[in-house]
Amino acid sequence: MDGGARGAGPLGGGAGTASLRALLSFDDGEAVRLLCAPAGADAAVGHVAVGFDDLGPGRGHALLLAVGAPAVPATVRRAARRGARAVVLGGVPAHEPGVRAELVAAAEETGVALLARAEGADWGQVAALLRSALAYAVAGRPGPDGGVAEVSEEVFSLASLAAQVAARVGGSITIEDTRLRVLAHSATGEEADPLRRTTILGGRVPAWRVAELRHSGLLRALWTSPEVIHRPADADGPERLVVAVRGGREVLGSIWAAADGGALASDAAAHLRAAAGLAAPLLVGERLRESGTARRRESALRGLLEGSGHRRTHAWSLGLSPDTACAVVVAERRAGAAGSAVADRALDVLVLQAAALRPGTGVLRDGDRLVLLVVCDPPSPGGNGSPPPGRNGQGGRAGRDGRSRRRTPEGRGRGDKGRTGAAGAQTENGEGEKDGTGGEAGEVLALVRELDLSAAAVAGAAPVWVGAGPVLPSVRAAESRERAELVVRALREREARTVAAGRPRPPRHSGPAGVDTTLEVLRVLDAARPVWESGAGPVHAFVRADAAAGGELLRTLAAFLDAGCDVPAAARRLVVHPNTLRYRLGRVRERYGIDLADPDTRLLVALAARLPAPPPV
Repeated sequence: MDGGARGAGPLGGGAGTASLRALLSFDDGEAVRLLCAPAGADAAVGHVAVGFDDLGPGRGHALLLAVGAPAVPATVRRAARRGARAVVLGGVPAHEPGVRAELVAAAEETGVALLARAEGADWGQVAALLRSALAYAVAGRPGPDGGVAEVSEEVFSLASLAAQVAARVGGSITIEDTRLRVLAHSATGEEADPLRRTTILGGRVPAWRVAELRHSGLLRALWTSPEVIHRPADADGPERLVVAVRGGREVLGSIWAAADGGALASDAAAHLRAAAGLAAPLLVGERLRESGTARRRESALRGLLEGSGHRRTHAWSLGLSPDTACAVVVAERRAGAAGSAVADRALDVLVLQAAALRPGTGVLRDGDRLVLLVVCDPPSPGGNGSPPPGRNGQGGRAGRDGRSRRRTPEGRGRGDKGRTGAAGAQTENGEGEKDGTGGEAGEVLALVRELDLSAAAVAGAAPVWVGAGPVLPSVRAAESRERAELVVRALREREARTVAAGRPRPPRHSGPAGVDTTLEVLRVLDAARPVWESGAGPVHAFVRADAAAGGELLRTLAAFLDAGCDVPAAARRLVVHPNTLRYRLGRVRERYGIDLADPDTRLLVALAARLPAPPPV
């Protein structure tokens, strides 16, 4: 048996301790997951230690957050030897039962409760939740007689806290987060002031009120002072008290008390101060739930755009039905511009613009690229492109879960062989793909055009190309993304070739129809790449040797072929004398035996010029 034997120390609470069960009651799996508790879930916890250095004398009944330690049995045994009652490991693989079984075996051997940090939660969030929960559990919570009761195993809610504090202060209570959104409130009496009613109905403090609080300095005082702030009654409203809710040094939110038709209780400030301590773990939990929801949405969006996992489930998770009409838009800046504040600002502007123009657009950002999932509104019966009124007032019908789900026009489903688009052109692809002439495709192209204008308006930013994929059912978003990425490639290649030819730069935005020929060429090149790489012969030998020398001759041949084998025109593109060009062509023929008079040789050289150069030998 390793140093921390099973059953070492008493179960249950001691002075300044709470049960592991009570701490975990504040978390719905957003921060940690309990894997095993050999001594039972009622094991006492009196200290949340962050790292092994935080363990030591006077730190008994510790729950250890094994920050920086590997998720291996040796870490569990080391925690037991150092006196920890429970240990939270990060990076426990969810899909490797063998690894988890070894960890559980080590925990059962030593009697240490074993927990795993939830995927997506960081150590700071875990520490904030557990420490706040411990502080709450040790302090107790308001009892029905106004005193302090033992902590119940039932999760204590912000709503019940607001109701109990309201009864003690003799007024109305509102609990808000740092963005001044209302998270909970007590019952609103008939004599409640209009501002309270407006705040509760709107779900947040009105903008004009926020501006007033900033101007008066009350907000600054609230976020910087640990004291309860008193605001006497005036012409604008009744007497108010407010206190910040803190988790350690971090401000988590605030609790407001307002008099309802009379004065607040004489000890209202003391009750409010106590409530702030009790609210801390609940506000931390609220943050974790909100961030967990955001992580789940991002995971569903990524799965839908990458075509991985169960795509129908991903769609429902995003509030979309599987046949909702969507298109993917890809915005890509010139590689290597990352790290520049101006370059980053260009993509930030596009995110804001997309959200303003198409609310509900899903956004994934990956280095130099933005991927947007655009939900298309179905055309109205009148054909003006606006969504028909829905039962929920959001242009769609509410599904089983009450969320708005935009329905596509009749005939979008897979296998529906006959459909007439907005322009009257019937399509028969049987796959629900729009032909690019309907209103939905036009909406997407309008968005792409606006994003291009926004990117171009950011002074000094690197070039950004914006491409749209076809409008498809949401479960086929990955196909739309693949096509959008091809459109961006086509735009970049078209611009490079056009500028090299001395012609004006083409637009940096398009849908599939705008670059259809180049798209097909790219698809052919992608298919030909493995065949080319496995080939041999004079052209292959020439390309490899020239790549090692800098690729000048291959660029010369590419310009010559692009100019229709016209030497003067090609020389102008390369900005060289025609005789210089003829000399280079002669070198290629004499040194490598490449005869450009042969059409097959010209085809191979043209293919080589369009494919990325191989690494030098």
